Amino acid sequence: MAESVVKFVLEKLSDVVVKELLHLYGVGEQVEKVSRELSFIQAFIKDADRKRIVDERQKQWVKEVRDLAYRIEDVIDTFLVEMPEPKPGKREAVKRWFMKTKKFRVFQRVGDEINQIMARIQEINESRITYGITNIGEGIEEKIRQPVRRILLPDNDEAGIVGFEADRDKITSLLLDETTTRRSVVSIVGPGGLGKTTLARKVYNSEDVKNQFDVRMWVVISQKFDPIDILRKIAKQLGIQQPQDLSEHELAELYRSLTTKRYLLVLDDIWKNDLWTQIEGIMPNSNNKSRVVITTRFFDVAKEADPLSTPYKLQFLTEELSLELFLKKALINRNANEECPPDLLDIGKKFVKRCGGLPLALIVLGGLLSRKPAKYAAWSKMMQTMDWGTDGEECIAIIGTSYEDLPLALKSCFMYFAAFPEDDEIDAQDLIRMWIAEGFVPQIQNRILEDTANSFLEDLAQRSMIQVSEGDYDGSIICRIHDVLHDLAIQKAKYDNFLMVCSKSEDLQNCGQMRRLAINDNSWYSKGKEREELYYNIASASPNLRSLFSWNRMPKVAELMHLRV
Repeated sequence: MAESVVKFVLEKLSDVVVKELLHLYGVGEQVEKVSRELSFIQAFIKDADRKRIVDERQKQWVKEVRDLAYRIEDVIDTFLVEMPEPKPGKREAVKRWFMKTKKFRVFQRVGDEINQIMARIQEINESRITYGITNIGEGIEEKIRQPVRRILLPDNDEAGIVGFEADRDKITSLLLDETTTRRSVVSIVGPGGLGKTTLARKVYNSEDVKNQFDVRMWVVISQKFDPIDILRKIAKQLGIQQPQDLSEHELAELYRSLTTKRYLLVLDDIWKNDLWTQIEGIMPNSNNKSRVVITTRFFDVAKEADPLSTPYKLQFLTEELSLELFLKKALINRNANEECPPDLLDIGKKFVKRCGGLPLALIVLGGLLSRKPAKYAAWSKMMQTMDWGTDGEECIAIIGTSYEDLPLALKSCFMYFAAFPEDDEIDAQDLIRMWIAEGFVPQIQNRILEDTANSFLEDLAQRSMIQVSEGDYDGSIICRIHDVLHDLAIQKAKYDNFLMVCSKSEDLQNCGQMRRLAINDNSWYSKGKEREELYYNIASASPNLRSLFSWNRMPKVAELMHLRV
């Protein structure tokens, strides 16, 4: 991501208004020198983000360039915030006023900072030679990009998956079993990426299930779950006003509202076996055939939830179904009645064997190949150059390769998903506006930014890096990201100093230069002094924040003067 950061800073330095102000206050020439030197360095990192740099010294050098670009941006932004923009015809008067006021100290500070930056640029250039960095970015061929196929909803969620018919029928029969009147728990067990959530959604949204239950509730469980937050989500789906803290009276109201109803509760992605025991007391067992479905990676979690029920162990896809799913994704741009060429079919089978019947690996790999020419030579080259990882790690290696294949702008857009809570449903229009506000979306000729951003969203969806579908209520377009891919987004965002996700106060100690901060842990939020202390810690620990994400109320953020999202 170093190149995209440098590119963004260079674009800011070349802005006409910015250049005018810098020259007006006497720092224009210094900044132009910085810009020229930074452009020179950019030539050496142009394709660093597109190739896997193995040498640790080269990695460190690229990181230093990125941090330097961030520092330049901070200096320029501070200058622009503190310096007044004069009205037409008032420039000389403003300049004279400026020289006589305390604002002159800002100029001196900026001048000192720029001199330090120039010295740092010289050090970075010298270290480039010392580390032998002379050909980063050379010899990398330009990627072939195909037009993105317009997404037709529903997209690549339940509708794009194969092989779950028998599983769906079995789970449905367990939920609708008339002989079991007690509130039973049906557990779907399997490793990440096997399709547990997709299967549960197929069942949850089926007409048979909808017709048999008075109330249906779906709650996603994070690894760091908060029982009160789970109850809050249940209450919200029941139409109960969601308070900051559920009182005993409100818990009693929640219990009473379910006592006379046949309900279905889905708890998606449970990691700990004590979660169900913490909330089952408020879920009434009225012997009216209510059901709970849990998805989990762990067999002991499933047994703990209901010792009387046998967990349903989801199986890997057969080779035949794996090939069907893979080709469905990889050849998405071909006509439905067009047969797969024999040579592609042969190499496609080799790709499928690498995926081991794991649906997530199949659809991400298929999405990656859908952006390549549907030719044997292109697929064969991908087979030879891919890092397949070690046994049991193929899925992680595949999604890592898919990320590396993204264009620079799409890497930023993908990492942005790290800011949102796990399994969150994100409004597509809100997301697009955020991308534009962040500067991720370039101006392409006369095309409006929203259209370009939409094409970015569609590209990520075609690659199966995200899921796009219609919302349940108003028909709006929503996005989701699989938790395995969400973990990748968090990992890449942290490594590139792009965004940090905080789950506890101590995390703030490591975000001094961070540009974006997301706070997703509800347990942080309490009343009065603790909330004010949290705000104070954010402002003091990371004064250069450009974006702050909070899923609860936050106090004023006036001290974060660079904040834009």
